[in-house]
Amino acid sequence: MSDVRQQLPPKQTLLLILFPLLGTFACQRLYLHLVRVQHIYPGGHLVHHLFVGVLIVIPAAFLLAFGTRLRFLAISARVVLGIGSAMILDEIAYLVVTKATDQDYVSRVSLYGAITFISVAVVFLWNLYKSQLE
Repeated sequence: MSDVRQQLPPKQTLLLILFPLLGTFACQRLYLHLVRVQHIYPGGHLVHHLFVGVLIVIPAAFLLAFGTRLRFLAISARVVLGIGSAMILDEIAYLVVTKATDQDYVSRVSLYGAITFISVAVVFLWNLYKSQLE
């Protein structure tokens, strides 16, 4: 029985993670700054998009760790990893450095913190990509 796991080229992997990461971050921030902050309360509990990000990153990470024979899943896992990572990185500074009010979410501290975390992730991805070319 042959076990053919889907291996994607490094450039494709970079782009499949990077574009969703940046696109999700930009869309979230534009929506929250231009429209307004809206929370969801399933069962009466406040759920930040950081938690949604965690819930989608974990299965994607498991799939990437074990691999898949299906090209669609190999591609989807990378896209979902980018989306979920943006959701997580976007809220770290907001939840750790501020008092986590609606006004804090659209504050400079939250925005610049999120930009910093996203930038670190982009640099890390770029360095991983470059190391695959050597």
